[in-house]
Amino acid sequence: MKKVSIKEAFIAWDAEQMHPKLPEGHEERFSKRLSTQKQFHKRRAVLQWAAVALLCIGLSQTFWFTQETPSEEVLKFQKAETHFTFLINQQLKELSHFDSPQGKQFMEDSKLQINRIQEDYQRLYSQWQLEPNQSKLIQALISNLKT
Repeated sequence: MKKVSIKEAFIAWDAEQMHPKLPEGHEERFSKRLSTQKQFHKRRAVLQWAAVALLCIGLSQTFWFTQETPSEEVLKFQKAETHFTFLINQQLKELSHFDSPQGKQFMEDSKLQINRIQEDYQRLYSQWQLEPNQSKLIQALISNLKT
């Protein structure tokens, strides 16, 4: 019973309230203002996506142009390095088949000399990695491999 009486009290209170008179055409003005706000938000979203796309394109172009392509001399060095490394490994394999005492002494001396040459090669190679387009370092590396 209380619920019905409260409900009736709100209905009576609403009837007593004086609502202000709204000017004519207020619904049209409200809907026009609402539609312009929606258009503004749509334009803003489009502009934000365009800005993100331009940023991504700009960054990708920056990374694209900063990558250096190796010079022809560097490419030739890399081919020579693989060729000489293959030859060195092949000769070491052939020399390891000697069973005579002189062959063993020769192999031990050769291994010491090869280790010294490899250390020089590693030092030169680390310098070359820091500055890859120096022709003198490339020539030194190739002469080391020939040795």
